[in-house]
Amino acid sequence: MSTVLITGCDYGIGFEFARQYAANGWTVHTTCLQSDSREKIDSLGANAVFHQLDVSDEGAVKALAKELSGTSIDLLINNAATFAPDGPGPLMLPDMDEFTRVMRVNAVAPVYVAECFVEHVAASEMKTMIFIGTRSGSIGDNGSGGHYAYRCSKAALNMAVKSISIEFADRGILAAVLHPGSVATETRTGGSGIPVSESVTGMRGVIEGITPDMTGTFQRYDGGTIEW
Repeated sequence: MSTVLITGCDYGIGFEFARQYAANGWTVHTTCLQSDSREKIDSLGANAVFHQLDVSDEGAVKALAKELSGTSIDLLINNAATFAPDGPGPLMLPDMDEFTRVMRVNAVAPVYVAECFVEHVAASEMKTMIFIGTRSGSIGDNGSGGHYAYRCSKAALNMAVKSISIEFADRGILAAVLHPGSVATETRTGGSGIPVSESVTGMRGVIEGITPDMTGTFQRYDGGTIEW
């Protein structure tokens, strides 16, 4: 039986990944920021395991890695992320503390999660690390500007994953960024966008077909590579 660890499963993409993998018989370790998300995870059946975790808390990440010591994790999905609303001024920036918080959760935390769980992933058959990014983090694709905290955090994540793909290559680990599309989740005003189930199904297809030449790349949920 394959095992996946997914961060940020309180709702949206993370929860849908957990639902689909649990339905397919995988052992699913979920991390959620909120304790009251346990009921949703428990509803997915015995295959789904709830862990409360703030991914930006380095000590808590290390503690979870220790708790799961000896567990082979075929697939690590770094999904947990946050967003900052626009603020005042010409660039519509949030305050600096909020900007820093977004960077910590979206760009810094996934690197520490990857480091803490590298041995778990290296001990598995699939040896795959996936990081949920966004086209908003593509410098080459940026034609509208704005949303500085979110864009900068996701661009930084892209650089981190490229480096991780190099550093972990000798362990046989594949690492890639996935763009989930413009998804209709609880965090999107009005719920516009593609259904979250469609996005996750597409990303799972990309994950299942990932090959060594795709490590260190930025992939679309429906196929194809995005420029950094």
